[in-house]
Amino acid sequence: MNFRAIAALLRASFLTASSYRVRFIQALVTSLVTVVPVFFVARALQPMMGPTIQAEGKDFFAFLIVGFVVMSFVVMCVDSLPTQVSGDINNGFFEALLGAPVGTPTILVGLVAYPVLFTVVRGAIMLALAAILGVNMSAARLPEVALVVALLAVAHFGIALVATGLMVAFRTTLSIPQLVIATSGFLGGVYWPTSVIPSWVYTVSEFVPMTYGLRAIRQAVLEGRALPQLKDDVLMLAAFAGCLLSLGILAMTLALAHARRRGTLSQY
Repeated sequence: MNFRAIAALLRASFLTASSYRVRFIQALVTSLVTVVPVFFVARALQPMMGPTIQAEGKDFFAFLIVGFVVMSFVVMCVDSLPTQVSGDINNGFFEALLGAPVGTPTILVGLVAYPVLFTVVRGAIMLALAAILGVNMSAARLPEVALVVALLAVAHFGIALVATGLMVAFRTTLSIPQLVIATSGFLGGVYWPTSVIPSWVYTVSEFVPMTYGLRAIRQAVLEGRALPQLKDDVLMLAAFAGCLLSLGILAMTLALAHARRRGTLSQY
């Protein structure tokens, strides 16, 4: 992995994004504006939702904000790479990148470095405002949170690699990012705890990485639980991360070989 090349791609993406200043500022302001209505809605629903989230912070506003922040991060991890590669194939930039004297993993990580880091910054802003509005978060559990976030990123980057491989080989993602995002949102515990999901759907939620990652993050940052208390969710998430990343690497390797063999890297 060539970190200088990743930094160069990160800088290029930042310069491109910041050149659209209104859109850049709007994205940050929207993050702040989103928190306020969520605060009032959560306070109104607290008497009803409080008893159902006893193991994940008890405060419905904190529950929702953490869910929104993690969900936005997962969306970016899943969707940014296939979207970026699709555009780069269309304008011929992707083929030029693959001709650079760096490895393919470096290129792929570099393409998503800026959007993912920008999402982290937006999430930090939202959490800071939530803290001002009264959310109590355990800073002592940041190492546990960082570990879980890293595993979530790896798992969903693996899915992104599968979608990107399909884009490179067949010019379609088969809507895999959209399907994963929708499933994570409704069954991963973003808006409500998975314990209230009907039993016939709950089985599906057990195959959603977000279920384990989000629960572990909430229990760490809102309940102050240490890694030994989170080990079941963390181990499941680690298994997802390993399997999905391996699948993604295989899919991307086969897709690039297919595209090079047929000479279709620059065709859209």
